[in-house]
Amino acid sequence: TPSESVKQKTVISVQEAEQKIAERLVPFTNETVPIESASGRVLAESLQADRDLPPFNRSTFDGIAVSSRAVAAGQRTFPIAGTAYAGAPKTKLENTSDCVEIMTGAPVPDNADCVVKVEDLAIENGVATLSENALPTSGYGIHPQGSDMPSGQVALQSGCRLTAKELSVAASIGKTQLAVAKAPRISIVTTGDELVAVSETPEPHQIRRSNDLALDVALATAGYSRTERHHIPDDPAATEAAVERILEQSDIVILAGGVSKGKRDYLPAALENAGVEKAFQWVRQRPGKPLWFGNIQTNGQTRYVFALPGNPVSCFTCLHRYTIPALDALSGLPPAAPRYAKLDSSFEFKPPIALFLPVTLRNDESGQTWAQPLPFNTSGDYVSVARTQGFIELPESETEFPQGAPYRFHSWQT
Repeated sequence: TPSESVKQKTVISVQEAEQKIAERLVPFTNETVPIESASGRVLAESLQADRDLPPFNRSTFDGIAVSSRAVAAGQRTFPIAGTAYAGAPKTKLENTSDCVEIMTGAPVPDNADCVVKVEDLAIENGVATLSENALPTSGYGIHPQGSDMPSGQVALQSGCRLTAKELSVAASIGKTQLAVAKAPRISIVTTGDELVAVSETPEPHQIRRSNDLALDVALATAGYSRTERHHIPDDPAATEAAVERILEQSDIVILAGGVSKGKRDYLPAALENAGVEKAFQWVRQRPGKPLWFGNIQTNGQTRYVFALPGNPVSCFTCLHRYTIPALDALSGLPPAAPRYAKLDSSFEFKPPIALFLPVTLRNDESGQTWAQPLPFNTSGDYVSVARTQGFIELPESETEFPQGAPYRFHSWQT
């Protein structure tokens, strides 16, 4: 039986890491919130139209509502028998030799089956005369009842992110309260005596904290803004106490650093002592080999820990490759359709590991997306990475990557 130290150094593939994460995910519970508070949340119910949309035959512009049969019979002048306003009850065209003046959005009167726009009319002394080129046919100028959606049809499927357009649909069918996935409480944790606050002047041996802010903003951009930031010094007892406290108040814990093989990397032991069950700790990838993932069940609730590498590029890359997709799955979002970009120039990479390569994108006149590699100096080279739009994933099964070959692209902006 291999020793525990050997088991801890088992290195798995990117695909195995994805699978081990997916196997442990239990979807978040749901809650009901007012529609005004639902922006950015994930819908947890299907919404059906409570009536036809539009609920009546609606005029698409200002003009007159007439009978197309009268026009086809050669009639060009129509006495105006009344006016139909938007927001007023539907009227009726009693005599098909007459017309009803109508405003945009108004219900089309019964016995009228087309609308002539005001630009094609001359109105004088209560009589509307059609211009020579106005030859309306049945249905012209009308937004038909139920053509957008008939009553009872699903208007929004469960599992969509609620943005302005989805909330507009929900409002149009009278949903004042919406069932949504719970907004997870996320703790972002940095570790290390070498890190100081952004506002401080670092000593020559120190650096300012940037990972926690970058993670916080990236999570908010992805729709997860219920976050808190913490910092743990390099002390075993402080690490143990902080881990227990943070686990208790979080649904997701994202750690930046402290999971490699350094003498002061106390987090793996602290997590396991707190009862977090490790799924894996090492992945065959660059950047981001020291990636730790596990979960713990307390009081019937599952909490998840993503311990990301401390180097900025590794940390940011692993967040987008693993953590945000896991949060989406927990929230009930379907897997995002993969995006691909073609290599703008050939590239070689010898080690048998997956490479997450930062790239800048361009689109050519034919609509194809090309990725220009921008290799980073080290996994701490966040300055170079800031000039990129995302990264392409080069599989470990290949070492030569030809120009024009498509590879999966992951955007920094989810």
